[in-house]
Amino acid sequence: MQDIINFDMGDYILIIGKDATDIFKFYNVKEMHGLNLKDAQAEEVDKTKGNGVYIYGLTNYDPDDKKLIAKDPYKPFLFLNMSTFKRYSADEQKTAIMHETVHLALLLYKWDAEKNSEEIATLAEDEANTIISKLKSLKLIKK
Repeated sequence: MQDIINFDMGDYILIIGKDATDIFKFYNVKEMHGLNLKDAQAEEVDKTKGNGVYIYGLTNYDPDDKKLIAKDPYKPFLFLNMSTFKRYSADEQKTAIMHETVHLALLLYKWDAEKNSEEIATLAEDEANTIISKLKSLKLIKK
Protein backbone atom coordinates (compact mmCIF):
# COMPACT_ATOMS: atom_id res chain seq x y z
CA MET A 1 0.00 0.00 0.00
CA GLN A 2 1.21 3.48 -0.79
CA ASP A 3 1.64 5.74 2.22
CA ILE A 4 -1.61 7.72 2.09
CA ILE A 5 -4.72 7.30 -0.05
CA ASN A 6 -7.43 9.94 0.08
CA PHE A 7 -10.81 10.43 -1.53
CA ASP A 8 -13.05 13.48 -1.60
CA MET A 9 -16.35 11.95 -0.51
CA GLY A 10 -18.38 15.11 -0.99
CA ASP A 11 -19.00 16.26 2.58
CA TYR A 12 -15.75 14.86 3.97
CA ILE A 13 -12.32 13.48 3.08
CA LEU A 14 -11.66 9.76 3.47
CA ILE A 15 -8.01 9.25 4.39
CA ILE A 16 -6.46 5.77 4.43
CA GLY A 17 -3.03 5.50 6.00
CA LYS A 18 -0.51 2.72 6.39
CA ASP A 19 -0.01 3.69 10.06
CA ALA A 20 -1.11 6.19 12.70
CA THR A 21 1.43 8.82 11.63
CA ASP A 22 -0.17 9.28 8.23
CA ILE A 23 -3.00 11.50 9.48
CA PHE A 24 -0.39 13.96 10.77
CA LYS A 25 1.60 13.71 7.54
CA PHE A 26 -1.51 14.30 5.44
CA TYR A 27 -2.22 17.61 7.20
CA ASN A 28 1.48 18.41 7.76
CA VAL A 29 1.01 18.97 11.50
CA LYS A 30 2.68 17.68 14.65
CA GLU A 31 -0.46 17.97 16.78
CA MET A 32 -4.21 17.90 16.25
CA HIS A 33 -7.30 17.33 18.34
CA GLY A 34 -5.34 16.41 21.48
CA LEU A 35 -3.11 13.90 19.67
CA ASN A 36 0.47 14.28 18.53
CA LEU A 37 2.85 12.82 15.98
CA LYS A 38 5.39 11.73 18.61
CA ASP A 39 2.84 9.46 20.31
CA ALA A 40 1.66 8.17 16.93
CA GLN A 41 5.28 7.16 16.21
CA ALA A 42 5.60 5.14 19.44
CA GLU A 43 6.13 1.47 18.78
CA GLU A 44 4.00 0.55 21.75
CA VAL A 45 1.16 2.24 23.58
CA ASP A 46 1.99 2.28 27.27
CA LYS A 47 -0.24 4.60 29.26
CA THR A 48 1.72 3.87 32.45
CA LYS A 49 4.67 5.64 30.80
CA GLY A 50 2.46 8.18 29.07
CA ASN A 51 3.58 7.31 25.56
CA GLY A 52 1.87 6.12 22.46
CA VAL A 53 -1.58 6.55 21.05
CA TYR A 54 -3.88 3.88 19.67
CA ILE A 55 -5.53 5.08 16.46
CA TYR A 56 -7.69 2.49 14.73
CA GLY A 57 -9.69 5.24 13.07
CA LEU A 58 -10.22 8.92 13.68
CA THR A 59 -12.94 11.31 12.56
CA ASN A 60 -12.73 15.03 13.21
CA TYR A 61 -12.56 18.52 11.79
CA ASP A 62 -9.80 19.61 9.43
CA PRO A 63 -7.09 20.92 11.80
CA ASP A 64 -7.20 24.30 9.98
CA ASP A 65 -10.96 24.61 10.54
CA LYS A 66 -10.70 27.01 13.48
CA LYS A 67 -14.40 28.02 13.27
CA LEU A 68 -15.58 24.39 12.99
CA ILE A 69 -17.60 25.03 9.84
CA ALA A 70 -16.98 21.52 8.42
CA LYS A 71 -17.37 22.77 4.85
CA ASP A 72 -15.09 23.53 1.89
CA PRO A 73 -12.26 24.36 2.11
CA TYR A 74 -12.18 22.72 5.56
CA LYS A 75 -14.01 19.45 5.11
CA PRO A 76 -13.92 17.08 8.07
CA PHE A 77 -11.99 13.84 7.69
CA LEU A 78 -12.47 10.16 8.38
CA PHE A 79 -9.10 8.42 8.80
CA LEU A 80 -8.48 4.66 8.84
CA ASN A 81 -5.19 3.12 9.98
CA MET A 82 -4.51 0.01 7.90
CA SER A 83 -1.66 -1.25 10.10
CA THR A 84 -4.19 -1.66 12.89
CA PHE A 85 -6.98 -2.93 10.63
CA LYS A 86 -4.98 -5.95 9.48
CA ARG A 87 -4.98 -7.32 13.05
CA TYR A 88 -8.75 -7.73 13.12
CA SER A 89 -11.40 -9.96 11.59
CA ALA A 90 -13.54 -8.87 8.66
CA ASP A 91 -16.49 -8.22 10.99
CA GLU A 92 -14.35 -6.15 13.38
CA GLN A 93 -13.01 -4.11 10.46
CA LYS A 94 -16.53 -3.32 9.29
CA THR A 95 -17.61 -2.45 12.83
CA ALA A 96 -14.69 -0.01 13.11
CA ILE A 97 -15.72 1.67 9.86
CA MET A 98 -19.30 1.99 11.13
CA HIS A 99 -17.97 3.41 14.41
CA GLU A 100 -16.14 6.15 12.52
CA THR A 101 -19.10 6.91 10.24
CA VAL A 102 -21.30 7.42 13.31
CA HIS A 103 -18.80 10.04 14.55
CA LEU A 104 -18.83 11.58 11.08
CA ALA A 105 -22.61 11.72 10.87
CA LEU A 106 -22.83 13.33 14.32
CA LEU A 107 -20.25 15.94 13.28
CA LEU A 108 -22.03 16.69 9.99
CA TYR A 109 -25.36 17.09 11.81
CA LYS A 110 -23.75 19.46 14.33
CA TRP A 111 -23.99 16.92 17.18
CA ASP A 112 -27.78 17.32 17.28
CA ALA A 113 -28.81 13.69 17.67
CA GLU A 114 -32.06 14.59 19.37
CA LYS A 115 -33.48 16.31 16.27
CA ASN A 116 -31.62 14.25 13.64
CA SER A 117 -31.30 10.72 14.99
CA GLU A 118 -32.76 8.95 11.96
CA GLU A 119 -30.76 11.06 9.51
CA ILE A 120 -27.56 10.43 11.48
CA ALA A 121 -28.14 6.66 11.58
CA THR A 122 -28.96 6.53 7.86
CA LEU A 123 -25.94 8.64 6.87
CA ALA A 124 -23.64 6.48 9.03
CA GLU A 125 -24.98 3.28 7.44
CA ASP A 126 -24.76 4.63 3.89
CA GLU A 127 -21.22 5.97 4.31
CA ALA A 128 -20.05 2.78 6.04
CA ASN A 129 -21.33 0.70 3.13
CA THR A 130 -19.66 3.02 0.61
CA ILE A 131 -16.33 2.90 2.46
CA ILE A 132 -16.48 -0.87 2.91
CA SER A 133 -17.07 -1.35 -0.81
CA LYS A 134 -14.24 1.03 -1.65
CA LEU A 135 -11.78 -0.73 0.69
CA LYS A 136 -12.79 -4.16 -0.61
CA SER A 137 -12.19 -3.04 -4.20
CA LEU A 138 -8.73 -1.81 -3.15
CA LYS A 139 -8.14 -5.11 -1.32
CA LEU A 140 -7.45 -3.25 1.92
CA ILE A 141 -9.94 -5.10 4.14
CA LYS A 142 -11.00 -8.68 4.51
CA LYS A 143 -14.13 -9.93 2.78
